[in-house]
Amino acid sequence: MSAFSSLSEFWQTMLPFIMLVEIVLEIGLFMYQLLRSNKPVRSLLSLAVMAVMIPLLFSVSQADPDNIGDAFLLGAPWLIFASAIFLAAVHFAIALPREYRRKKNELSPFSIKEATDKLPMGICFADPNGRIILCNNRMRRLSFALCGHELQIKRDMENALSLPDRSVTVKDDCYILPDKTVWQFRTQNITVDGDDRWQQITAHNVTELYNGYQKQEEINEELAEVNRELRKMYARMEDDVKEKESLDLKVYIHDTIGRSLLTIRDIIDSGEDTERKLEALQNAIGMLASNRVTSVSTMDEVKRTARQLGVTVKIDGYLPRDTAAEELTVAAAKECVTNCIKHADGNEVYIRIAQRGEHYDVTITNNGKVPTKPIKEGSGLSTLRRSIESSGGEMHISHNPRFALLITIPAKEISL
Repeated sequence: MSAFSSLSEFWQTMLPFIMLVEIVLEIGLFMYQLLRSNKPVRSLLSLAVMAVMIPLLFSVSQADPDNIGDAFLLGAPWLIFASAIFLAAVHFAIALPREYRRKKNELSPFSIKEATDKLPMGICFADPNGRIILCNNRMRRLSFALCGHELQIKRDMENALSLPDRSVTVKDDCYILPDKTVWQFRTQNITVDGDDRWQQITAHNVTELYNGYQKQEEINEELAEVNRELRKMYARMEDDVKEKESLDLKVYIHDTIGRSLLTIRDIIDSGEDTERKLEALQNAIGMLASNRVTSVSTMDEVKRTARQLGVTVKIDGYLPRDTAAEELTVAAAKECVTNCIKHADGNEVYIRIAQRGEHYDVTITNNGKVPTKPIKEGSGLSTLRRSIESSGGEMHISHNPRFALLITIPAKEISL
């Protein structure tokens, strides 16, 4: 078997160089295992590899060219050196991945710090003397935002929370930072080796919860305002109901008394069909003396009552039954029949009804005398106007070229 000295000059240089590189790698692996591993015994194999490789390296290295004793294994087979290099390379190739996996799986100060830095929350720990022994990156950035410097002792955090920077807004127990994030801080005691004076300080990002709470408060304020408005509206509704009942009673009394007086005048002026007119007067007085407080009727009743008073009501158009539009038109027709007899000395009343979109246009005229001046609204017309306008309609009175009552009534009733 060829000796090491029989190799070419290139391999006599290359093999010691490779051994030197492997010795350096083994030294690095040895130091890592000794310092970072919880079991230093794992580094013994690297120490054994170096114990073999270092003598072999020196055995073929001549410190003094004139002293052959410095290179005492030059005559040894070169396969010994090749085998040692191969075994050292296999050991390093196996040991390095194993140490990497062990680093990932074992707890160490470095792995704990790395894990806490990945947390979305801020966290730090203080020993019983108040010194900060661990602080993750999130808590470090929060401390800079609160007080402008890194935490050293627990009192630094207490001072930062009690007197934060001016750019930090404190509301309740929430701290609003300049970047608009909201944080809550909590301190609690933890027990380590039987000592419960250790402390853990945590910071939680509650931005979404805080913004949702603020939005809910705004909604609650709006609802409270709506409730106040509803209470006012209900109070007004009660007054409006009483006022409407009062107006209905006034309209009923006005119409009934008006018909009675017109009947009396008609009896005095003309004796024709006196019995029928007296019967109508008795009916009017009977209705006035009853407990009825509203004036609800139909257009047919208006025509029949008007006929008893000597007035013919002619209608062109149609209104749905039992609607607000019909009720208002009936009230307007009764008022116009009364005024036709009382002021115009007429005997015919014309009502024209036309639907225009979502409204009804009602025009009421008569064949009586043409007014010589604008119509002055009395209690009857004023009450009618208020009823129409409260329902969302309009009312106009014309006196030229003849009397005409023009009203516009919504087809749909107004609902609260």
